[in-house]
Amino acid sequence: MENRAYALAAGLFTLLLGIGVVASAMWFSGKTVETDEYLLVSNYPVSGLNPQAPVRYRGVTVGKVIDISFDRQKIRGADAQAEGPGAILVRIEVETGTPLTEGSYAKLGSQGVTGLSYVMLDDDGKKPALLASQAGEPPRIPVRPAFVDTLTASGEEMIANINKVAQRVNDLLSDENQKQMVGTLRSLDHASGKLASAATAMEPTIKALPGVIADTGIALKRADTLLANLNGRLESFERAAKSAEQLGNSGSALTDVMLTETVPRLNVLLEDVQRSSRGLERLLNEINEQPQSLVFGRSTTPPGPGEPGFGAPRGQK
Repeated sequence: MENRAYALAAGLFTLLLGIGVVASAMWFSGKTVETDEYLLVSNYPVSGLNPQAPVRYRGVTVGKVIDISFDRQKIRGADAQAEGPGAILVRIEVETGTPLTEGSYAKLGSQGVTGLSYVMLDDDGKKPALLASQAGEPPRIPVRPAFVDTLTASGEEMIANINKVAQRVNDLLSDENQKQMVGTLRSLDHASGKLASAATAMEPTIKALPGVIADTGIALKRADTLLANLNGRLESFERAAKSAEQLGNSGSALTDVMLTETVPRLNVLLEDVQRSSRGLERLLNEINEQPQSLVFGRSTTPPGPGEPGFGAPRGQK
């Protein structure tokens, strides 16, 4: 009887303890902070992301992941790009008042070495307008590739480029190209030998080069002296040309004086001489006609017809 009482007491204690634990869990799980829902749209794998994973905005925990599913409606995303056929929707809860705008985006981060992922929210500041719901659905935030995804894509591209380079190197080192390279090396060796022979042949010329340079210096000095003398001759010639120019200017001035003063005076003199010669000629004619005029003077000329004292000759009326 006593054993049954102990068993009943133990059972009641366990039942009460379980009810207390459940009540405590329900009380602690109650929401004490207001939250808003958002949808993350990802065209990239979300490996390691599970419900209840933390959501951080610029390193600060602001919420958690609620659900992960595929988008079967293919609604245009917040980044104005059509979602692909395998787009993934990640529903998250974020504390009300978190400054999420139309320029916000999400990335997946890794939590240590566990392989689990969390959501990183950030904003590029290009679209400062706050996010708003569309058609009664939570606002959508695009998911950009994580660093690991970018590194994987870059690694694949790098491997592809390395394969291309290896293929080209393989083509370059084909048997035919190797033969050509061997022939080229032999030609270079032959050319190097000829170059060495040419250098040996030019050695005497190189040794004589200092003397030639010295002779060239002397010739240049003599050429400088010759140029100096030539400059002196050119200056003398220039002075002579200036003197000739001045003499020409003086001759031009003398010619102008002769044309403007001497020639007119000479013309007047010639006219006076001409008048004097005509008067002398008339005087000589009169002396030839009347030599007595030298003694008795010039005879009076008899009056002509119509003049007083004119008398008609005899035999005329």
